[in-house]
Amino acid sequence: MKRILLRTLVIIAAVLVASCAKEKKEKQESRKNLPATEEVHIDGDKDLDITESKSEVIFDNEVVDKVYAQYLMIKKGLVNSNAKLVQQEAKKMEELLGDSEENKQLNATVKLISLTKEIKKQRDFFVTLTSETEKLINKSAITSGEVYKQFCPMAFDGNGGYWLSNSKEIRNPYYGNQMLKCGSVNETIK
Repeated sequence: MKRILLRTLVIIAAVLVASCAKEKKEKQESRKNLPATEEVHIDGDKDLDITESKSEVIFDNEVVDKVYAQYLMIKKGLVNSNAKLVQQEAKKMEELLGDSEENKQLNATVKLISLTKEIKKQRDFFVTLTSETEKLINKSAITSGEVYKQFCPMAFDGNGGYWLSNSKEIRNPYYGNQMLKCGSVNETIK
């Protein structure tokens, strides 16, 4: 029984990695004639973070509501490969958090993101921001909606990366329009 389960998990992981690799190759082919900058959008100014459905999440703590909403705005900036937007939204989150000792690591991470102009480095810091935001929301009860913890196995040279979302649909903040839908829902937080 364990062998069958293990084989099934290996097959699922292989299919997911193969589909992400195929999507990456297709996107690279379509981008060959574009300038080599992180800020280029294939779809012009279209918001790539839009999904068909969103979970309206409400926590029992108003501060957590605001911090999570700001986290989603930072994610939106990363999905759209918009380093300026990421910086602006990180500064807003920084103001929300203030100088709280309780959220020291979260404060430090959001400060780094707000000072960083390179999208690649912002994405690197987003891993810690996700982890710290998850810790914060886990200290609060969700009174309505769901948070989707998502995972891309291709991020960070195949080491993978997590993020939080208010939609089951994948919008990958680590690759933006290069591999927009690469990933899967790893956990549903209710």
